[in-house]
Amino acid sequence: MAILTFLAFCVLGILLDHLWVALFSARPNGKFNVVRETPTSFSFQSRVGTYTVNAGSQSLSYVSGKNRGTLKLGDIKGLEYRVEQKHALLEEWFFGFDLTDFLSEYRDTIDWYSIAAVTSDGKRVPLYLSGQYQRREFLLEWYINIQAEVLLRLGLLKDIEAQSHKALDLIRSRLGNPKLL
Repeated sequence: MAILTFLAFCVLGILLDHLWVALFSARPNGKFNVVRETPTSFSFQSRVGTYTVNAGSQSLSYVSGKNRGTLKLGDIKGLEYRVEQKHALLEEWFFGFDLTDFLSEYRDTIDWYSIAAVTSDGKRVPLYLSGQYQRREFLLEWYINIQAEVLLRLGLLKDIEAQSHKALDLIRSRLGNPKLL
């Protein structure tokens, strides 16, 4: 009876941990929504702003915060795709800080994925930005990977890296396949 009670507490603990991580990971970390897709026009929204590619005028119009503008597609030198890891200190403290967190390979991070159009004169126009929390713990990578896979399959976690690649491919094709910088 004691073993069954122990196993029940273990299963309950694992379920609560999965739920906790799912709730924590469910916070908005970026978006990419296609608003309109026709042969002559393509519009999308991201965390950064709203964009329209007009095939007729060969232009990219954007509204990003207080910035508005239009770029000729011929002026776009290329697209810059970046992945940057930042230390997730707040999340680290929230999920529990221990001595191994002083080692870089066990620090929790937020992986930021960004896409920007770069013009011939060096101007950068951000098109996409999204981040995903990556939990790292000493000797628990196997558990964290299984947990992420379970949450992905249940639809409680988004694969932001895959989303960023999909967004890059779609944006690139609609801009006339500029080179990647």
